[in-house]
Amino acid sequence: MLHSAEFGGRAEFSWRYNIAALAEHFHVFAPDMLGFGHTDKVYNFSDPAGFRIRFVRDFMDTLCIPSAHFIGNSFGGSLILTVAATQPVAWNVRSIVTSSGGGFAPVNEARETLNNYDGSREWMRRILQVLFYDERWSSEAEVDERWRASREFGGWEATAAARLRLPDGERPAPPERPDYRNVAVPALITGGKEDLLREPGTWEELHRLIPGSELHVFSPARHCAHVEFADEFNRLAIDFIDRHRTGEEV
Repeated sequence: MLHSAEFGGRAEFSWRYNIAALAEHFHVFAPDMLGFGHTDKVYNFSDPAGFRIRFVRDFMDTLCIPSAHFIGNSFGGSLILTVAATQPVAWNVRSIVTSSGGGFAPVNEARETLNNYDGSREWMRRILQVLFYDERWSSEAEVDERWRASREFGGWEATAAARLRLPDGERPAPPERPDYRNVAVPALITGGKEDLLREPGTWEELHRLIPGSELHVFSPARHCAHVEFADEFNRLAIDFIDRHRTGEEV
């Protein structure tokens, strides 16, 4: 399970409402990606995606995981789809479940809210309001926990590194999106209908592009539908992975 990459992001926040249910059926691993949570606060400027892909592969090798079913939220889901479309042997992906991962990410007000975090509690509340539809997820307790996490030593710097701008204010060109038609493993695409970080119809377009994929759109939900609809997401993910475990030891 690979988490999202907002300020303060980590496996604990992405998967708190999913791990226990999934662990009743599978052996679940939810690592913090490099630069997030309790990992070293580093960022690779020359090859950021490749650096993280190698990190996950090393994690798998260290724990003797030859292949896996992957679940990813936002950045984590996009990374999984990129691997499956461009270098599937890197992780030996058996199947993919995404929550708001992949697709075109427009530069809009919501995106700028995520990118321009100033380290304050109030700005963290704005970030949570972008990620979640229901106001319960931007309560004082939620804001305080995320804010404290974002202020841990080195956390802001490592996350901000990916968002640095040139002195003239221009951002470097984003990496080219993979050709999702090359994803050749079973994929379940999920997302929120009210997602502010994607264009309307993004999940339907991904479903159209990825051969044989399945689709479920949650509503009302934004960028973390797997949290806002945790019970339903868990049932869908468990059923999907169960159906694609042919030949595996159970």
